[in-house]
Amino acid sequence: MSNATQIVTDYAVPTGEYIREWLEENELSQADLARAMGVSAKHVSKLLSGASLSPDVALKLEMVTRIPARIWLQQEATYRADVARLGLEESLIEEKELAAEFPIAELRKMGIISSTMRRPGMVLMELMAFFGVGSLDGLRTRSQPVPAFRQDQAHPVKPGSVQAWLRIIELELKALDPLQEHYDEEKFLALLPQIRALSVSPPEHFGAKLVEMLADAGVRLLYVKEIPGIRAHGCTQWYEGRPVITLTLRGKDDGKFWFTVFHEFAHVLLHRGNEVMIQADGEPATEAESEADEFARNALIPPTALPALRALKSKSEIRRFASRIGTCPGVVVGRLHHEKLWPHSHGADLYLRMSIVDD
Repeated sequence: MSNATQIVTDYAVPTGEYIREWLEENELSQADLARAMGVSAKHVSKLLSGASLSPDVALKLEMVTRIPARIWLQQEATYRADVARLGLEESLIEEKELAAEFPIAELRKMGIISSTMRRPGMVLMELMAFFGVGSLDGLRTRSQPVPAFRQDQAHPVKPGSVQAWLRIIELELKALDPLQEHYDEEKFLALLPQIRALSVSPPEHFGAKLVEMLADAGVRLLYVKEIPGIRAHGCTQWYEGRPVITLTLRGKDDGKFWFTVFHEFAHVLLHRGNEVMIQADGEPATEAESEADEFARNALIPPTALPALRALKSKSEIRRFASRIGTCPGVVVGRLHHEKLWPHSHGADLYLRMSIVDD
């Protein structure tokens, strides 16, 4: 019989916490680790937020940290065993209704959680790790509406989905290198005509270019896919003293994209503060949202051009009009559809389709 003493803990430590400790001890950022491992910043943020550690990722960690992959995998196994030993999963089963408040299927697709609702207790633990909370009460606060959606009673916005999407944005921001430039409003304003001119380019040309141009003015731009239930085109918030604009590409056409871009620009310029500004379909318009809509309309199609806009009768006329005012046909046909000057079935082929490509 062995005389070794087994240490039994009354807690379970996710592997991501040990990765975080290693980063702190070596004075490295999440972005540094992502580059060294050859993975995306999103991948690292998922690891640190409780995603399961796979053998191939453990090997990459070994090469960067010089801690053997078997040690990382042992830690992962220990964590899962501790969870089972402590009975946490079993004790949470009766709270499965809370887990259903969140977009479990979508979070599984994204690799953020690995369990299914066949094991609701494990789902809840993974959700707590994802949100960085240590209790069910903390998780419940993440199932409540954010201020931008408290007025919406008629449309199926799911607060848990919105909170999950905002958490994904938060984790991505933490995993990225800080912007080199401080926010410069004068420089930002000077960029707006150049950015508007980008709308005539194909999406594959302006996607990354737009990120670079805004970063030069101290504005962060992220593309984060929409999660079912949020119904949001984008949001604006402030992080470490700089504005952050996140776009979902909801609608997947260039007309909606450019309107959303300038709508969010208005929030940066007119509504500076700590509030998260989210634009959602069908939500009753607040004063701030109405102001942002007006800014976007006027920036993309000058008011002086409205008589000519309302006289457009054909797709060829739309193309010529768009070229004359220096924007894309999708912006013009989008305005015609919005103002019900053209039925939505007419001119839809003028839109350029867009999508977010995961890295």
